[in-house]
Order: sequence, then C-alpha cells, then structure tokens
Amino acid sequence: MKWEEELLRNFTARVSIVNVISYDENRVVRALEGLAAGTEWPEGCGLYGWDIADQFQCYRASQKTFDVNAVATPDTILTMIDQYEGSAVFVLKDFHFVWESKKTPVRKLRNMAYKLARHSRWKILVIITPSYKLPEELKEEVGVLYCPKPDEEEIDALLERVAGNSRALSGVRDTLRDKIVETALGLSETQAEKVFRKAIVASRGGALTESCVELIMQEKRQIIRESGALELYPHTESATSVGGLDVLKAWLQKRERAFSDEAKDYGIDPPLGVALIGIPGTGKSLCAKLTAGLWKMPLLCLNMGAVFSGTLGSSEKNIRDAIQISEVIAPCILWIDEIEKAFSVSAGDSGTSSRVMATFLTWMQERQKPVVTFATANDVRRLPPELLRKGRFDEVFFLDLPTREERKQVFKVHLEKRKCSMISQKFNLEKLADSSKGYVGAEIEAVVKDAMFSAFMDGERELKTEDLLNSIDDMVPMAKSHAQVIEELRKWGKEGLAKNASLPETEGEVGMDDIKGARKPVRQIDV
Repeated sequence: MKWEEELLRNFTARVSIVNVISYDENRVVRALEGLAAGTEWPEGCGLYGWDIADQFQCYRASQKTFDVNAVATPDTILTMIDQYEGSAVFVLKDFHFVWESKKTPVRKLRNMAYKLARHSRWKILVIITPSYKLPEELKEEVGVLYCPKPDEEEIDALLERVAGNSRALSGVRDTLRDKIVETALGLSETQAEKVFRKAIVASRGGALTESCVELIMQEKRQIIRESGALELYPHTESATSVGGLDVLKAWLQKRERAFSDEAKDYGIDPPLGVALIGIPGTGKSLCAKLTAGLWKMPLLCLNMGAVFSGTLGSSEKNIRDAIQISEVIAPCILWIDEIEKAFSVSAGDSGTSSRVMATFLTWMQERQKPVVTFATANDVRRLPPELLRKGRFDEVFFLDLPTREERKQVFKVHLEKRKCSMISQKFNLEKLADSSKGYVGAEIEAVVKDAMFSAFMDGERELKTEDLLNSIDDMVPMAKSHAQVIEELRKWGKEGLAKNASLPETEGEVGMDDIKGARKPVRQIDV
C-alpha cells in the first residue's frame, strides 16, 4: 500500500491526529491535494495549512467558510480549529516546536483527539515533522506515518517538472533518462530537485549528457554522507584486485546475474546477504567493494557509530532511515563493517543496542526489496547467534590466514598497484611467500609500502626482492603478536560453522606452531 493510501485510511478510520514524518513538506501537501481531488474525500471538506511564519494557506476551500486571514498563535491555533464547525483537514507544519516548549498544546491535543474522532464530519489534524518527535503523552492518541523517499516514478516526474521548457530533456535517450532517475534514487524530493537543477545548469542550456550522471552521483554521495549513518561508495574493485579467496569469489561470480530479469523469470530469489568472519586484515572490507564491482550495484556503508550517536531514541530512527534509503536505492549492497561492535551480546547501553538489533533483524527477515546485507566481523564470540542463522544470510564465510599461494597472489596484486612491471620475472614470489608465512593481506601491503620507501631513499632505484624480504624481517605479524586470539578464531573457523573463503592449502596447512617458531629462511636471491 502506498503511503498516501495509508494516510487516507487513517482519515477514514477517524484517526483525528496524524503525525507525518517527512522533510518534504510540499510533497506531503501535494499528496493531500491529490487525495482531496479524489472520490473518497468527503464533499465540502476543506484543506488548510498553517505555520507560525505565514499563518493560514487555503489548499481547498471547505463548504463552511473558514477565515484564512485570521491570525493564530501557537497558543490559539488549536482552539480556533476546535471551535471551527465545518469539515476540514488542517496541516500544521513544524508544530513540534510548540509542544517542545509548552505543555498546554500537548494537553489540548489529547483532549481534541478524543473529541474530533467523534465529530460527525472530518476534522483532522496532520502534523508534519522532519523526524519523530512525538511527546510521550501523545503516543497513544496520535497516528504516526513515515513518508518514504520518492520512488522511480516520482523522481522521473520531478525531473520532467524541473526541466520544464528547457532543452535539458530534448533528445535524451530513454536509457540515459532512466540512468539519471536511478542515480537520484535515495534522495528526498527537495534534494533531488536541487541536484537536477545543478545538472541542468552544468549542461549550459543543452541536453543532459552522461557527465550529468556523475555530477548527480557526486552530489548524492555528499548528501548521503551528511545524513550521518550512510556513505555511498563507488564500486571500483574487481576480482583481480583481491588476492586469493577463490571460494568466496566463485560464490559471488555465480550470483552475478541473480538480479537480472532472466533470473527473476526463472524463479531465482536474489541473495539476502553474506557474512564474512575472520582474522583482521584478511580483506573482508575489500570484499564488500569487490562484490559491488562484480554485481555492478551501489555500495552503501552503514556507520553504526553514527546510528548510535545523538539523543535517546534517535538510534532507532537512524537505523530506520538508513534502511529506507537502502530500499529506495535497491538493488544495492548494505555493508556493515565490524558488526560485532554494534550488536554485541554484552553491550550495556540501557537496551538501545537490543532495540536497534531487533529492528534490523526484523527487517532482514521480512524485507521486500533486493537489498543485500554484507556484514564483516573480527570477533564472532560477540555476535548474537540469531544474527548468523539461515534466512538472514545466504552464506557465512571464514577468512583464515592466507595460504602460500594466496600470499603470492597478494604480493602480486600490491606490486601491480604500484606500477611494478614484469613481476613474475623481477621478483621471487616463491621466496616472498615462504618468508611471509602467517602474514595477512594488510601486512603484506605494509611490507610492499615499506620496501618501496627503502628503494626510493636509496637513489630512487628499482624495487628488488631483497627490499621486500628485509621489510618482512622487520615486521612482527599479528599471528605472532596476538597468537592466542588468532588461534581461537581459527579454531572456530575449523569447527565447520562457516565456509572457508579460500581453497585448501596445497603444501601443508599454515599452523600456529610453525608461525610462532618459524625462523626466516636463509636468503639466496635467485633473481
């Protein structure tokens, strides 16, 4: 059911006071004007607006005259509405400022809720607020309705409206127009309108082009970042930018077309989500970007620190807002990094974590839009068991210490990133892999960076295997410095509770005893 239909149902059910949560006041008013023009709106029922700055506005006159020139203050507006004998819907904007500063309006609203519901005609209050700010005393009497972000149809109509008589849409292919609309999804109507106007100005009086899509994406990325809890990432990573993890990559590649129309017609359900549990530095976060790149989908990172910031009660709103944005942008990937920090079983915050987790788990179970949840965690012991069960995630992967072959691949990836050519001929990858047993991907990257500094300071000469081996010698990997923690994580991974993201070690398993007691091999450089 569309939110406008739900709003009309509240009116018909004589819910006399409705709080609509939305930043788009004009959109709510237009929706009400559309309802007022429909057949289910009672004949003679008016539609009026009021705010403290501009006073009354008449959107639709009622059968019984209402004096729109009258002046109302926050102290008198409710009494004026209460005493009006006609049938009308009154839209009060930013009225939360009134009830936050005074208690009398709260009491008056409670009295009116009972009285108006028994009125022989419609006399209804619609209170528009940008966020949920309802006083405790009104929660039983007032209906609450969240106005969702505009969908594709509304965004397209908005683009048409903003373009107006300009040449912005003249000759624009349907595919490009669809791309522009799709890029703007997730923005409020006000935000989308501003972005479209900027794109039209950038087109310098001509038709919109592909460059406008990137402009809209940049604006959208900034707007979503400023919203607090979400950040939009570009999907630039490919399978070649991640060394190893072949089982995980094969799983992702198999589902690359899962969101296509062909898959839908075949009866395939899109993936629900993936959880990556494992040792820090093994590339869990990088895999989120890789997935977005493989599936060619937007990647939204959910900042749980921002979700829990703010006043009491705002955390639940923040998670709902983040979910709503992700559903509007869908299909997309919603990435929660280090999820155990947000949903820890030992969190002591007066139940806020539990309430946020309950909201999130319910949505994961009942979601209707193709939003793929991508969660990463380092400490599985802190995660509630209900989070990882089937039905919320399609698969749980464990990322272990890289195998010998994977360490070779990781060295190659980071050397290629730094424009080192002919890597297989110039570097002894076999020796590097043997010397870096127990090193995770992030530590191998640090080794390459450190070695490059050495070569640069030594007359800016070409990087050599010797430089990399020296950097390996100078570093203490986490597998040694935090051996007990790593060993416990690996033990969990071997219990069969998650699928290993890597292919089996072909030349003997990486053992903790080998790592802790390993001596660096004598170097005999063959290249």
